[in-house]
Amino acid sequence: MGQLVIEVPQNIHRLFRIKDRKFTEKLLQELEQKEVKKSNIIPPRRNSLKEDGDAVLGIWADREEDALEIARKIRDKNNGKI
Repeated sequence: MGQLVIEVPQNIHRLFRIKDRKFTEKLLQELEQKEVKKSNIIPPRRNSLKEDGDAVLGIWADREEDALEIARKIRDKNNGKI
């Protein structure tokens, strides 16, 4: 069983189950043809795993500030002081 994900700019969540193989092939062909024609369809990013991993792990990088200083800065930003 496969999965097709389509992201839309709305807050919806729907699941459709297609059992007919021919209909699935026709639907995929139509979507792929429209993807070539439409410029507002954005294909998924293909970054390297190393870049993505470094970006995520950078959150926990060694910092000079301690936890209290970081928390104070976050509170100040939320309160509009900075």
